[in-house]
Amino acid sequence: MMNVRVALIAVMIFAGFASHDCLAQKAIADGKRLASTYCQSCHVQPSPEDLDKTTWVAKVFPMMRRYMGLDPLPQHDVLPHDLKALYPTSPMMTEDEWFTVAQWYIDNAPTTLEPPPSVNVRGVTSAFTHVPVKRLGTIPMTTFATYDATSSSILLGDALSNALYVVDAQGSITNTVPVGGPPSHVALRGRKWYVTSMGKLLPHDSAVGALIEIAWSADTPGTSTTKTLIDSLRRPTHVLVEDLNGDGRDDFLICEFGNLIGQFGWYEVSDDGRTKYHQLSPLPGAIRAVIHDMNGDRRPDILVQMAQSRESIVLYTNTGGGKFSSREILSFPPSRGSSSFRLVNADSDPAMEILYTAGDNGDYDLPPYKPYHGVYIFDQTPSGWKQTMFQRLDGAYGAWLADFSGDGKDDLFSFSYFPRFDRGDYDLVRFDQDVFTTSNTSWRVSGASLGRWLVSDVADVDNDGDLDVVLGNVSIGPGIVPDDQAVTWTSSGVIAVILRNMTR
Repeated sequence: MMNVRVALIAVMIFAGFASHDCLAQKAIADGKRLASTYCQSCHVQPSPEDLDKTTWVAKVFPMMRRYMGLDPLPQHDVLPHDLKALYPTSPMMTEDEWFTVAQWYIDNAPTTLEPPPSVNVRGVTSAFTHVPVKRLGTIPMTTFATYDATSSSILLGDALSNALYVVDAQGSITNTVPVGGPPSHVALRGRKWYVTSMGKLLPHDSAVGALIEIAWSADTPGTSTTKTLIDSLRRPTHVLVEDLNGDGRDDFLICEFGNLIGQFGWYEVSDDGRTKYHQLSPLPGAIRAVIHDMNGDRRPDILVQMAQSRESIVLYTNTGGGKFSSREILSFPPSRGSSSFRLVNADSDPAMEILYTAGDNGDYDLPPYKPYHGVYIFDQTPSGWKQTMFQRLDGAYGAWLADFSGDGKDDLFSFSYFPRFDRGDYDLVRFDQDVFTTSNTSWRVSGASLGRWLVSDVADVDNDGDLDVVLGNVSIGPGIVPDDQAVTWTSSGVIAVILRNMTR
């Protein structure tokens, strides 16, 4: 009889464990299913492993509750109508569903993100020496750096003085052109420069940006006229000039990054100033675009990098007559922090590859350092675009692939806006020589600590036959920065550095 009782108790205990296990398995299944339903309604579904538990709880979930209509947005009634539409006035999911999703993410997220190993950096390379570009008495906020081969000048945009600086190869400012707002990019067309003005510097959704034309006089050197070509833009960040519809006239492809509201498309401008807009995407977050014939049909196709919620790279294939078909060729979870991309030729075939950086960490007061931040290369294959290279760099914000050393092999030049100051061995600028060979060596670069680098350009600035680099200093911004470093960046007057290549 005693054995029967023991057996019954054992069965009851096992049944209780089994029931609990079944409930746990059901909760996991429900969490995954609901996350798949709700968490990819406007972006790529993130994985719990993308962020640590604290960031999910303190940063992500409170924000997402507002987007799901679970928590009312303060002062919702006074928002403009187009912003109101972004925040539902009734819940899009139940509180039980929300709790199930949140619990699944929290249970499966790591306590901390696994820190990647330090990169073996040998020291400071002798390949570059630095020439600072100074404007004393100003806080550096350099929002673009572009080399103009026509005038043999460097062009720097400054977001605090709302001006464009013209700089010579020795680092001296030779001219200043007011543009009426924080400039974000310049497209060059001979003696005409086309500058995008954001209207206001900090993230906003007001349609107060503009495209400015600066026309330089052929008869009176150093003088120019300025006029607004297109107004009412939503925080434009990039412009390209190209005949996109084959009518023999220049069109303007503009990234209107905005903030919560934005768009991407191109403008036709007639001789009498009338504009016609062709929208390619109604989403905010367009960072920059590239125009290139991707399929060999002699029509200009478009690649654009999108940030905000829908981090991706989208290809717009030109079908003729100003028409384009779109296809998202790469997509990333919203925690990735897409920061830049370029087309490069990284191998021997004629097809182009994508050089991409992930490193934005501006959404967090105390940013989690992410092991997936760095520099990537994606290659075209018959089955799609595939990652073929990754070089880790905390907070990566830009990269260039070129033969800087003149040995016939590609080198990688990259820089960070959110470096790891907590480790003491942080990289602001890194030079990887012969990056695709077994002899790849990583180096730091002279002058890297003079600024916090957000923008760049590569060109033969000193006309000696090798490639130099220009870096622009945005000295104030989000992230954790040691006080002494922050003081140096903001008070030194260094708005940029020219990294002069010493190969020749």
